[in-house]
Amino acid sequence: MSETRRLLLEFETEEVGIRAQKSKKVRSALVSAFSDASDVVRERALLASMDIGNPTVVIDLAKAMNDEEESVRIACAQALAFYHQPRTVPDLLRGLNDTNTWVRSHCAAGLSKLLRGPIWARLSEEDIELLVSNYPDLPEDRIRRHLAGINLSSEGIDRFLNWRSQDFNVEIDVTDFIRELEETPIVLAGAEAVAATPIEEEGPRKTPGISAEVEEILSEVPEELRATLPEEDLRRLTPETARELVDSLMVSFEVKEEKPEPKKKAIKVRKVKKVRRKKGAPSRQELIERIPVEVRESISEDVLQGLTYDELEALIASTMEAAAPEARAEEKPEVEAVAVEEEVSADEKRLKEYTGKYGEEKAQLLLTIPEGMLVGIPEEQIEEMDLETLKALLQALEPT
Repeated sequence: MSETRRLLLEFETEEVGIRAQKSKKVRSALVSAFSDASDVVRERALLASMDIGNPTVVIDLAKAMNDEEESVRIACAQALAFYHQPRTVPDLLRGLNDTNTWVRSHCAAGLSKLLRGPIWARLSEEDIELLVSNYPDLPEDRIRRHLAGINLSSEGIDRFLNWRSQDFNVEIDVTDFIRELEETPIVLAGAEAVAATPIEEEGPRKTPGISAEVEEILSEVPEELRATLPEEDLRRLTPETARELVDSLMVSFEVKEEKPEPKKKAIKVRKVKKVRRKKGAPSRQELIERIPVEVRESISEDVLQGLTYDELEALIASTMEAAAPEARAEEKPEVEAVAVEEEVSADEKRLKEYTGKYGEEKAQLLLTIPEGMLVGIPEEQIEEMDLETLKALLQALEPT
């Protein structure tokens, strides 16, 4: 496994971006990761592309807007919006029709940087279809009237028609990208421009530059969820769009009461914060070395290196569980006979349970593993494992 892929699996996206700035080889590996077999690697590679700081990467980025995984398309839309390049306008327009709210949001933000005027996220499907289809058979005066009708500024109309005449094959300009990054945040039509003033860290989170009405609506969002929302996006909200965003978020995320637990389970959190291991936690290589030798030798190197940090921990836990029954068997060689009918009934019960949770094909594999060996593996981890990883785990648990 390449060093770039390993770093992406460990969510060291910033480190990959910094290395790609300095090395053409690393940059080539990063671009190749945009089409990696793992959707986790693809998503993190796209996030790392923003740390390169070179807009020419959008040529390769745009292809990921057609990815079947929502998380990958979200990362792609975020990166395209970050670089504000005219040649990405067609991709951002198509993203306005995406089934995922976050994809649409990032595409709308990117278009607002390039073509100011309308609230892109609120355009009708008919307007979006006309833009995406590039106004078939419409003369320029009709196009201008339509663009003016969706509140695109006169400057924006001229820019759009100029780019359209070049089929949006516009030369990438690094200086223009830097200039746009240094500009003040865009305030969309209808939003109140409020001066950013220092606030004290008391009570609910507040964001400088947001009106009191919008802030009151956003206060309905749990603090841990709001922390994941970019401040520059929040400053663009009007009361209407804020209400729409909050309603969407509260439907998409189930809010649960906190219960005291001896040990917290890992929770997948969307963008863009890095998830780092606690200080003193073992590295991936140290975890691999903890796996019993006979188990390591039964797994191919490619499969072993492809396992995530959590999967390695689960594998170690399962081998420890497997060792316990064997030790007990040595102490008590005589085992009471179990009726065949009861065995069949128990297997049928497990098969039905596993099928409901993980699907028939994965259930058949899980049924071949003694139930006690699965105790150390969380259900969420089993659900995320693909069939190849599960087969490797099964092979590792088989007695040698």
